[in-house]
Amino acid sequence: MIATFRRLLLPALALSGMLIAVAAVLSASKPAPIAQPIAEPAIAPFANYIGGTGQTEPPGRTVAIGSAVGGIVTLVAVAPGDRVRAGDTLFQLDDRVERATRDQRVAELAEAEAQVAEMEASLADYRNQLRLADTVSDRRAVSVEDLAKRRYAVKVAEAKLASARAATESAKALLAQADTALARLTVAAPFDAEVLQVNLRPGEYASASALSTPLVMLGRTGALHVRVEIDENDAWRLRAGAAAKAYLRGNRNLSSALRFVHMEPYVTPKTSLTGDSSERVDTRVLQVVYAVEDPSLPVYAGQILDVFIEAPPLSADPHAAVAERGAP
Repeated sequence: MIATFRRLLLPALALSGMLIAVAAVLSASKPAPIAQPIAEPAIAPFANYIGGTGQTEPPGRTVAIGSAVGGIVTLVAVAPGDRVRAGDTLFQLDDRVERATRDQRVAELAEAEAQVAEMEASLADYRNQLRLADTVSDRRAVSVEDLAKRRYAVKVAEAKLASARAATESAKALLAQADTALARLTVAAPFDAEVLQVNLRPGEYASASALSTPLVMLGRTGALHVRVEIDENDAWRLRAGAAAKAYLRGNRNLSSALRFVHMEPYVTPKTSLTGDSSERVDTRVLQVVYAVEDPSLPVYAGQILDVFIEAPPLSADPHAAVAERGAP
């Protein structure tokens, strides 16, 4: 009986292995289930359209604020989201040395002005002495040599007064230079804007060199703009003023009509916006700017939108598009 069991065991094991292998092959040959998207993609609202990726930006693009001179930050007067008016202080650098220099220039100007007053008094005295000598009727009372000395004294006093006045103007210029150096340590908003980023804190060193990350980033207030990149292969279909619509990524139910602002008639290398590996570095794009018309759309500067622009069908005459743009 044991011998019979041993004879049947090996074929049974072989059959079990074969069944397992067949099951594995069948399961591997099944197609993988299609992954469902996290959010449904937007649907183009036009029968014929150009699709593009747009990045939101403030009117006139963002403005990176830097510092004209380097120094230690002593005050940061704004925070992200603040509204500022032209001339409002954004941040301030350590100004102790510049204030001391300015105080010195103020003292030098006061000294120079005092010298002018002294020279004016001396000149008035010499002129009075010369006048008295000239009015003496008896020329024997005043020698010719004494009269000449008084005339020379007046000329010397005039020269010293002119020198003192020049020194005063120089002191004023140095004071103005000190005021300018002091004012450069307080960085103010160049226009009415909203603060988008603040990348410095009190105690940090603010560099005057070009930075990849701005010290403060500002954006003009108003309806956000969308800078859309159109592939150069579709550029000929783009009409100035064409209707367009933008959709928020993550919720295609949130959208807004767009108003044409302007088109930059220069094709540039594509800037990667999505990070998609299919974006080629040799792709060139035409940039067109639209304004978001719906003020209630929950969108922020720097956000990526899916944009559809109404365009003629692919079979349309390309020369008609050129004529509509006003090209010769």
